[in-house]
Amino acid sequence: MTPHLNHAKLLAAALALVVGLTLVAPPAFAAEPPAPPLAAAAAARVGAIPATALAQAAAPAKPAAAEASKPFLKTGKGAAAATLIVAALVMTFVSFSKDRVQSPKNAAK
Repeated sequence: MTPHLNHAKLLAAALALVVGLTLVAPPAFAAEPPAPPLAAAAAARVGAIPATALAQAAAPAKPAAAEASKPFLKTGKGAAAATLIVAALVMTFVSFSKDRVQSPKNAAK
């Protein structure tokens, strides 16, 4: 037998194994796992906490008014990011224009 035929047989066997495992695996994992005791203990603890404590914990933090109303590009970080992006684009275009290769026939003209 040629080496290519051996490789083809090995590949076909591996493919058959993968397809077979794909078809067999879902029924094996279809059963629901039992609820872990940790989840039950956590649910009991949360149920024991008074509602006022839960309301305080769920209250969203208020963002700073000055920071939230300013657009990103008008902040210092935004201006620095925009500057870096423009500088990178300029460097890319300059580098690309200098990378052009000319054949000796065209360079003489």
